[in-house]
Amino acid sequence: MRNATLFAFTPALIAIGFGVWAASPAKAPVSPSLGQGIEPLQMMVKAKELPTVEYADYTFVFAD
Repeated sequence: MRNATLFAFTPALIAIGFGVWAASPAKAPVSPSLGQGIEPLQMMVKAKELPTVEYADYTFVFAD
């Protein structure tokens, strides 16, 4: 019974997904040119007071 329900809903979900994809606008938004938008280098340079991660290095732990 469970497999019958799965096989009944699968084509419907595929049809809905295809319909949403077909109804979406043909032109996707264009990414900004190099002169506009986010500059990753400037974000890294200006980043201050970020939380630090404490890492316990147990590479050389000798048991007695």
